[in-house]
Amino acid sequence: MIYVVHVTSGMEYETVQALVMQGIKAYAPKHHLLERRRGEWTTVSRYLFPGYVFADLPQLTDEVYYKVRNTDGVIRFLGSPSPVPLSYSEQRRMQWIFDAGVLGVSKGHVHDGKIVITSGLLLGRENDIISFSKRQKRCKLCCVINGRKHYFSLSAELD
Repeated sequence: MIYVVHVTSGMEYETVQALVMQGIKAYAPKHHLLERRRGEWTTVSRYLFPGYVFADLPQLTDEVYYKVRNTDGVIRFLGSPSPVPLSYSEQRRMQWIFDAGVLGVSKGHVHDGKIVITSGLLLGRENDIISFSKRQKRCKLCCVINGRKHYFSLSAELD
């Protein structure tokens, strides 16, 4: 079961490393983002969900709870009053993000007002794209985490 852990912003990498050292599988998904600086397009790496880490815990015992909770950078588990794991459907819909590691820039084009992705992680996920901006080279997607919608953007070079 995957739990969402709120961490100090900027401490995502260190928290994941500390959890992995304790034998806990953890993710802090990153993506390559195209940004325009001084008239040039550059690729930067950013966290997809800043301030959050996903911990894959087979069973949340008191020992495991306090092991995670006492890790540097951890603020709290999401869920109230006790930690709530992602539902099976939420976990299944987000698994492609966890498996990818760093989400790269997809390539595609717009045909009759619809996006056609020709390469990259968004290939086959065109129906998940809510909106896009050719000028900003971004596609907006949505995922559900603990029953709440969260929107995020991924870069896509659209011709």
